[in-house]
Amino acid sequence: MLRKYKDEKEIYALLSSFENATIPRDDWKHAEHLVVALCYLEHHDLDTATERMRRGILKLLEIGFGVDLSKEMPYHETITVFWMRTAYAFSLTHKDLSFLEKANRVCEMFNKDYPLNFYSRELLFSDRARAEYVGPDLATLDTPLQFAKIEMERV
Repeated sequence: MLRKYKDEKEIYALLSSFENATIPRDDWKHAEHLVVALCYLEHHDLDTATERMRRGILKLLEIGFGVDLSKEMPYHETITVFWMRTAYAFSLTHKDLSFLEKANRVCEMFNKDYPLNFYSRELLFSDRARAEYVGPDLATLDTPLQFAKIEMERV
């Protein structure tokens, strides 16, 4: 069952555990990625928020989860950028919602397979897409807002 946040304090506790690399691996799921993305986007522009998310994920992998990044690289640049743009578009198109409502709604709207509407599995999970941002091969989107518009039409 999908988690519902009761208040902003709970959301910012998640952000703190992410930034401190103390969130347990079993608690760091797709929805938590999206909510942390929204937290950063609430206070930063898209580029800054994306950089903070990237640094935070790498720190969490290395310090929190004990991954030796010189031997294994589970971080995925294309997926990170895709979700940051999607969360940004979602936030822009839902300005009428409170931050708490946005956090709960974004988790309901976007499942982890959503990028496969825009990317073939082959491209999305390629070594190149893991290492650097690669644009979609199934649907071309000119702006982040198009992500949200397409999703809104599907709901």
